[in-house]
Amino acid sequence: MSDLSIPGLPAILFAEECDRGTMRQVNQDSVLHVGIGLGDLMIVADGIGGANTGVVSSAQMAVQLIHSHLAALPSDYPADKAIGEAVAQANAKILPVEADPAAPQHRVGTAVVVAIVRQEAEGPQAWIGYIGDCRAYLIRAGRLQRLTTDHSAVQSLLSRSLITQQEVFRHPDTGVLTRSLGVHPEVEIEIEKHPLAVGDTLLLCSDGLWDFVPEKDIETLANGPTVEASAHNLLFHALEAGGADNIGIVMARITETRILPRKAAQTAVLKWLIVIFLLWVVGLGVLAYKTFWSN
Repeated sequence: MSDLSIPGLPAILFAEECDRGTMRQVNQDSVLHVGIGLGDLMIVADGIGGANTGVVSSAQMAVQLIHSHLAALPSDYPADKAIGEAVAQANAKILPVEADPAAPQHRVGTAVVVAIVRQEAEGPQAWIGYIGDCRAYLIRAGRLQRLTTDHSAVQSLLSRSLITQQEVFRHPDTGVLTRSLGVHPEVEIEIEKHPLAVGDTLLLCSDGLWDFVPEKDIETLANGPTVEASAHNLLFHALEAGGADNIGIVMARITETRILPRKAAQTAVLKWLIVIFLLWVVGLGVLAYKTFWSN
């Protein structure tokens, strides 16, 4: 777990989990949380192929490429433009790998959701970009709200009322993506800005979580006592539900609690030790003075 804390603004706590599950031999999901100039970067990617051949999976490639592009940008660069450019460049570099007929990940595509969480004058904000079926959820006042719409065949049918919600999980096209990285030269990514408030929890995840743990249970589990406990419990329940897929989770929680960075905490302790020492010296001086004059 890590934190982003600026004096006078709410603290933001982070946690992440990634597991291959109980049925897969390799983990082809990839997650990341890291602080960069633009803010705190959160990524969850879900790809297929490569890991069992000694080559990084398309999800790992996506995370590495998106991170390297965003980390090189100045803090005042527009977040939405940055995400769009990073994903487009990642797609351009993944495309020739997945276009190779001999590649294990040939034409399978990669889903990714990216968030830049940053402190701004009006409070913490989350810029979210996504393509495929990795999701972003917001938990506010204990209620779960989905922020993304899957780019998938079944979601397209559902949006046009051609199937019901009950038919989604048994539909033959479940898992078929209509948009993903590494399939077409041009990639279209959705990018949105969401204001965050104290008490909010932002959850990014792959289908290894939401496809096996009902949203009502995600809502309950994401409201754990700490963001770290919430992420762990979500992973545990996905595994308990069968763990048939890889599971990627990154979470951020907005809290009023001020968490001092390690260096700042050490500095504060040192200052208090110096104050205590000076008081002790003054006390000794006063005692010596009284003793001298009493004699």
